[in-house]
Amino acid sequence: MGKNQVLSVTAYVFLFLSLASQIHCRSHSNGIRGGVNQEDPKEKDLIKTFPGQPPVSFKQYGGFVSVNETTGRFLYYYFVEAIKASDSAPLVLWFNGGPGCSSLGLGALLEHGPFRVHSDGKTLFRNPYAYNNVANVLYLESPAGVGFSYENTPEDEIDPTDNMVAEDNYMFLVKWLERFPEYKGREFYISGQSYAGHYVPQLAELILQRNKQNFINLRGLLLGNPGLDRMVESNSEKPFMVSHAIIPQKYMDDYVNCRKGPVSDFQICADAMSKIETQMKHVDKYNILAPVCKNATLTSKPKKGTTVMVYDPCNEHYVTAYLNRENVQKAIHVKSTERQIVWQQCNHTLSGIWSLEDYDQLMVPLIHEIMGQGVRILVYSGDLDLAIPVTGTIQVIKNMNLTVEKSWRQWFSGGELGGFTEEYKGNFTFATVRGSGHSVPMDQPIRALTILTSFIRNAPLPSTL
Repeated sequence: MGKNQVLSVTAYVFLFLSLASQIHCRSHSNGIRGGVNQEDPKEKDLIKTFPGQPPVSFKQYGGFVSVNETTGRFLYYYFVEAIKASDSAPLVLWFNGGPGCSSLGLGALLEHGPFRVHSDGKTLFRNPYAYNNVANVLYLESPAGVGFSYENTPEDEIDPTDNMVAEDNYMFLVKWLERFPEYKGREFYISGQSYAGHYVPQLAELILQRNKQNFINLRGLLLGNPGLDRMVESNSEKPFMVSHAIIPQKYMDDYVNCRKGPVSDFQICADAMSKIETQMKHVDKYNILAPVCKNATLTSKPKKGTTVMVYDPCNEHYVTAYLNRENVQKAIHVKSTERQIVWQQCNHTLSGIWSLEDYDQLMVPLIHEIMGQGVRILVYSGDLDLAIPVTGTIQVIKNMNLTVEKSWRQWFSGGELGGFTEEYKGNFTFATVRGSGHSVPMDQPIRALTILTSFIRNAPLPSTL
């Protein structure tokens, strides 16, 4: 073959590949909501700035990832790089629970993201104890129907299950790592709270089963006030109320006695529950000592003296107002010209149709299985939480029949007693968080950051002031 023929063939090959590439891109041009699709580079997801945010040096990303082409399911993520970017900074994936609650609103903007929302609902202030002080943090709104995540199926036809969520979360992670390949092989931790006690170990199980090429370097699971055994945790609620003087022992006795025998006396039980619910009228079950929100009206200017260390019981309303602003939705790549997007903290319709079988599924066997494959696990529990009381979690761990390696002791954070901890054989650690409810990073941000920092460094919680 002559030289000119070689050049000619090469030219035709180049032309063909070029045209094929253009055709491929055009065939995917009708992307998902917000104009972002899987073929777009990560730069399309770069958030230049959140409206009203203070200046920062780290990068932030937000966008959609398709997890099911058939039904059109797309999950929204928010990703914030570590403040001190490095090739060794780990990747932490965060889930809020519910099921049906948003990791963007609760996890990022109320708990441990780089910003919190002011009382005006339109400006932000820095959280000095954000998790991205020590890690790259990925917040995932899961399942579809939560937050900005959606499915092109009528909501009344959605039938969510734990298995579906685990599959979608795994698909998301695989595709996200294709979009951000620099995090393949990076130390990886899965974290979350509440019903994430299901999401986290179920995703970990899939990773351990399918990650044959080891591009997901799973090192540990971090679980806050997790739902692991619904029966045990539910049975601990009323005794917890008695021990914290919310209800008298008589109410507890009436409730227990009415349920004895082959058939409960419906009216007696109803009366007992009514008395208990009356005592809860002005108590926040997620933090029994926290004040409740009495006026959710936005202020014209941010409240004076606002810091992450001053708890504001109305802060969820500020976040809801902020994420429903049109300029915010445009800035974080979720605004659609096709329809109005209404963001909510939790999708109660979704949680209401969740499988009872999944609710009742015991997570302890799965935790044992994951520990057996060398993955470290830390469970922490705020000691003021009534939704999943610390006493219930302690009983769940007791039922796991673990061997104590380092017995119960104090741990410290920020020059104060942070709580108590115990370590067990098989890389399992339990820690209480003093003065915190269900959302530890919101109630005790310094102590929450201490827990994360110690965990990713594979170091025990500080035992001295």
